[in-house]
Amino acid sequence: MLEEQNIINGIPIESRWRSHRVWLPTLYLTRGLPYVILFMTSMVYFNRAGLSNGSITLTTSWFLLPFILRPLLGRLVVGYGSKRFWIVLTELVLALSLAGLAVTGPSVHWFEWSVLFLLTMATAGALHDVAVERLYKREAALRHQEVFFDARAAFYLLAILVGMAVPVTVAGNLEVINRTIHPSWQAVFWMLSALLSVLMVFHAVVLPKDILRADLPIWSGVTRQWWHDVKAAFVRRPHYVANLCFLFCFLIPEGMFFRIVPLFLIDPGSNGGLALSPQELGLVLGTVGTFSLIAGCAVGTRLVRRDGLRRWLWLFVIALTLPKFLFVYLSYYFVSTLSIINFCMLAEQFGTGIGLTAYFVWLAYCTRGAHSTFTYSLGTAITAFSVVMSGWFTGFLQEYVGYRRFFLLVACLGVVSFVAAGFVPVTDEAGKKVEAS
Repeated sequence: MLEEQNIINGIPIESRWRSHRVWLPTLYLTRGLPYVILFMTSMVYFNRAGLSNGSITLTTSWFLLPFILRPLLGRLVVGYGSKRFWIVLTELVLALSLAGLAVTGPSVHWFEWSVLFLLTMATAGALHDVAVERLYKREAALRHQEVFFDARAAFYLLAILVGMAVPVTVAGNLEVINRTIHPSWQAVFWMLSALLSVLMVFHAVVLPKDILRADLPIWSGVTRQWWHDVKAAFVRRPHYVANLCFLFCFLIPEGMFFRIVPLFLIDPGSNGGLALSPQELGLVLGTVGTFSLIAGCAVGTRLVRRDGLRRWLWLFVIALTLPKFLFVYLSYYFVSTLSIINFCMLAEQFGTGIGLTAYFVWLAYCTRGAHSTFTYSLGTAITAFSVVMSGWFTGFLQEYVGYRRFFLLVACLGVVSFVAAGFVPVTDEAGKKVEAS
C-alpha cells in the first residue's frame, strides 16, 4: 500500500516515515559506541594494563580533541560526498581501528599503538556524529516530521551496554581463564571490530540514498560568507555570554566525576577503591547505571516537554549534584555489598540523566534559529572542551588527595552548576512541546 501523502505548497509530502524503523535504532546505537569505547571502555582497559589514574585521565582527555574540532570537521561532511558515504566510511575506520587495537595489544609498544588507534577512532567518531545528525535532519525535513525522539536517545545510551558492559564482562571472564590481561582484551577488541563491521555493512544496504546533494567545497567564497554569517548571528543572539558560561561550566563537576568513578569501582582496596571485578563493574556501571540513566533522561524529557524547563530547572540541578554525596559515603565506608553499590549507582545515574536533560534541552533551545545545526555543533564543542579541561588534571588530583577527599570536593563543586544555571534566562516555553493546532 502506498504511503499517505499531504500536499504542502503543491508538493506531495510523505506523511508516514516507515523506513526509519529499519535503520534509526542501529544508527544511533552506532553513534554512541565511539564515545563509550573512548571514554569508558578504554579507561578500564588502561587500568587493567597497570596505568595510573593520572595517566589514564590525561591520555583519554586527548581523545576529546576531535570532538572539540567537530564544527570544522563537520564542514568535510557538508562539503564533500553524501551523508551516507561518510557514515559508511567512518564505520569502516572504526572497525579497522578496533582491529588495530586487537593486533597491537600484545606488542611491547601497545600503549603508543593504542593511543594512535583510539585517536583515529575519535576523529572518525566525530565525523560519524555529524553525518548521522545531518542525515536524520535531512530525512525529517523531507517528510516534515520528526520521529523516534525518545527511542533515538534510548538506543544512543544503550551503547553503554553494548560498548562497555558486555565487553568488560567478557574481558573479565577471559582474564580469569587466561590469567593474562592483553590477550583477553585482544579478543574483546576483535569482538567489537566484528560488531562495527556488521553494522557498517547493514547501514551500507539500508540507509536512504541522497536524492539531491549540493557539494560546498570548504574554501569556496560561499563557505566564507556562510562562516561570517554564522559568527555574526551567534554574537547577536540574546544573552550569548551567559549561555557560553553555562555550556562551559555546568558540567565541570560531572566531567570530573565520571572520569574517576570507573577507576574507583575497580581499584583495589589498598588504593582506596571498591575492588570490583570487571564482571561486577559491567553489572554496576554498564547495566544498572545504563538503564537508570535512560530512565532519568526519559523522566526529565517528559517533564520538560509537558511543563517547560523553567518549572523544573532547579530540581534538575539538585538531581544532578546531590547524589554525588552517595559516593562520598562509599569511599569513606569501603562498602563491599553489591546491592548497596548498585543502589548508589542507580540513584546517581538517574539523577545524572535528569540533570543532563536540562543541559541538552537548553543547548538545543539557545542554538535554535538561523544556522541551528552549526551553532548546536559549536555548543557541543564547548562541552567537549570543558570536559577536556577537567580531565587533564582530574586523575592527578585524585591521586594526590585520595578518593575520599576527591568525591567530597566534587560534591561540593556542585555549587558551580547552581551558579551557572542561575545566570541562564530560562523561559517558560524552553523545551515545552508545542501542540499542533
